[in-house]
Amino acid sequence: MIQTVKSKTGAAALIMAFISLLLTGIWSGTSAHAEAASPIKVAVDTKWVNFSVDPVVDGGTMLVQMRPLFESMGISLNWDPRNQTITGQKDSLSFTLQLNSKEATVNGKKVSLDKPARSVRGNTLVPLRFVGEATGGFVVWDAKNREITIFSEQMLKQLGLTKEQAAEILAHAGDTTANPPAGTEPTENDGDESAPAVPVQLDKLQGMYVGMRLDPGGYECGGACWDYYTRDYSITNGKLVLGNGTTHTIRVSSLGNLYIDDVLLERVTPVASNHKLNGSYVYRGYSGMAGVNSASSAWEERLTFQTDGTFKADNFTLGTQEAGSGTTNSSAGSSGTGTYSISGNTITLKFTGGTVERYVFFIHTGKDGKPNVQDVQIGSRNFFVDAE
Repeated sequence: MIQTVKSKTGAAALIMAFISLLLTGIWSGTSAHAEAASPIKVAVDTKWVNFSVDPVVDGGTMLVQMRPLFESMGISLNWDPRNQTITGQKDSLSFTLQLNSKEATVNGKKVSLDKPARSVRGNTLVPLRFVGEATGGFVVWDAKNREITIFSEQMLKQLGLTKEQAAEILAHAGDTTANPPAGTEPTENDGDESAPAVPVQLDKLQGMYVGMRLDPGGYECGGACWDYYTRDYSITNGKLVLGNGTTHTIRVSSLGNLYIDDVLLERVTPVASNHKLNGSYVYRGYSGMAGVNSASSAWEERLTFQTDGTFKADNFTLGTQEAGSGTTNSSAGSSGTGTYSISGNTITLKFTGGTVERYVFFIHTGKDGKPNVQDVQIGSRNFFVDAE
């Protein structure tokens, strides 16, 4: 039987809320995919910014129209035509910028600009990097979709994140870069895609592949969706045909990576039989973006594993089991103890009292390209060892 499991999971609620904001097209509910020649778009927090002059790229530096962008962040600007200077003020923030100068002053300190501010049809354009320096915001460039997202200090506080934490999260978010130094034209391999150890060949495709896509509102997957594909299939004219008759686009990038429905996938390594876990693992999910949606909610589930083959579950809910799919996000969970066993890509949980549950299981890959035993997938849930 041909089987595809669409796994639905979430990492830490607030962290995944931040990552979800990076998904392009979410503000207007439109498709996240942009045409290669489309203008670069800019969003501040959850709103698009309308420009009379589109962002431009000059020698690898992206410049954006200043006034609509800064005013959307609540920063008042003042133009001094005689000295050709612009001053900005908001609370304790202040800066001064002069046209055609490669220096600016932010809170009394000199900062260098990649390119001087310039006037285009009476509108001032400034380097994108300066936006983050002058406002305290966190700037993200989505090369694939040609979109910029600027997270204000207020939004970061609502999400409970520092800039450093946001940058760390972004390293796992796909075709995006933090505080981009340049605005070069996007290509298929922009972002974090790297060549796999063995390039994928569609005519020899086998095994399980997994990839993450984002769930901005948390209503489908609780923050992030892990799609994984396994068992039989057929490929015809760039289409993956599954046993239930559904089709998905499929391709291999120039670096040799597999994409299904434009989601970057990686090969799942089977886990050795009798593999044992050790530690307390947590899954956190949310519904509605924390700090943005007043009706948002969040929850967590915990599984503690011992090397003697026993486990303890707290608020554990049924997710996607081995042979099916589910969309349970915030339903009431249960607690219990029992024994577990792992074989291949399946974990079996035997609860005290006789209940037996089987789930797809695999270990996620870490930054170093090696399995990270503190980050595992159990059915529809991405469980990790809480560093807190």
